[in-house]
Amino acid sequence: AAPVPGGWGGHQSVALAGPPIFVGRCPCSPAAMNRARAMLDALMGPGRDVVEKDEEQAKNKFKDKTVCKGFLIGFCPLDSSLLGGKRTFAVCEKIHSEIMRDQLKNNPDCEELTKRYESLSLQDLEYVCRECEAHISQEKNRIRTDVRRKKPPLPCNVNDRLSAMKREASTMIQKAEAMDDDQIRLKEELTTKANEMLKDREDMLEAETKKAADAQDPEVTCDTCGTAYIGDDGNAVHLKFRIHEAYTQVRERIKELKPRVEEHEKAMKDKKEEEYKKKRKADWDKAQEKDAKNGDKKRSRDRSKSKGKDKDKDKDEKEDKDEDKDKDKDKEKKEDDKDDVKEGDKDKEKDKEKDKEKDKEKDK
Repeated sequence: AAPVPGGWGGHQSVALAGPPIFVGRCPCSPAAMNRARAMLDALMGPGRDVVEKDEEQAKNKFKDKTVCKGFLIGFCPLDSSLLGGKRTFAVCEKIHSEIMRDQLKNNPDCEELTKRYESLSLQDLEYVCRECEAHISQEKNRIRTDVRRKKPPLPCNVNDRLSAMKREASTMIQKAEAMDDDQIRLKEELTTKANEMLKDREDMLEAETKKAADAQDPEVTCDTCGTAYIGDDGNAVHLKFRIHEAYTQVRERIKELKPRVEEHEKAMKDKKEEEYKKKRKADWDKAQEKDAKNGDKKRSRDRSKSKGKDKDKDKDEKEDKDEDKDKDKDKEKKEDDKDDVKEGDKDKEKDKEKDKEKDKEKDK
């Protein structure tokens, strides 16, 4: 086959019996390649081109952050088959894979992981519901302020009658303005009739507008999906919309998950509080034991100090006793000295008396 000029993107194509085969770059756009990649991820799982050496790691691919946890335990509200790509919602970019779902089911920690993933899924479900509530509020406000609902179209016969009354009143006014001043009374009568006819026209317009507004079917906003519809037929049609079915599924899923998630969170909170109390008690017991050891050491040191003080006290008392003994000895010695002095004085007096007697005898 010979190459044919003028192929796609400036490349040559080979002329065959079938459609042209392009030589060169693939004609796929980046968006198409991303969609193909997402489909392969969903079918074969993330890292499909990587050979896992660890068998255990290969079985836990569902834990990867690129895998949608809401899809693993049920459904993802932002999936393209539900709300993804509708209104303001973007399609979930994470992997929705049945293989990953089977890996979770076969995991020994499936029950605990499911409880954890239910909490994450509930956040996504409540997010889309909050967005829906905001949309419902906007739609109701739009209906309240809709001018077309306040001024609905009137029947043809009513419009014809209103137009005729306006033309007749205008004719009367023009005729009155054209009259001379000498016809002042007739001029006033025509003007009065024209004003009364215009007032009757306004009253008729108001009454017919209210009648038409009451007769038309009201526009209602669905409290489930936020879609606005008119009448029973509109309601029946909107119930078949995919967005209504998606929001019905989302709201039922929230009712199912919320009690379980709250119960699990309460159990986790109680468990943390229990662990905290145990830790506090262990720290307290450890501190008490440490204080007790420090107290024994302190008491031992206090006893040693007390013994040392007792020894010093005994030593001081002994020294005091010895000092008292020395004082008593000094006192006794002083008393003995005094006695000696007294005896010496007595001897001196005796000697003086003897001397006196000798002097008397000499005088004799």
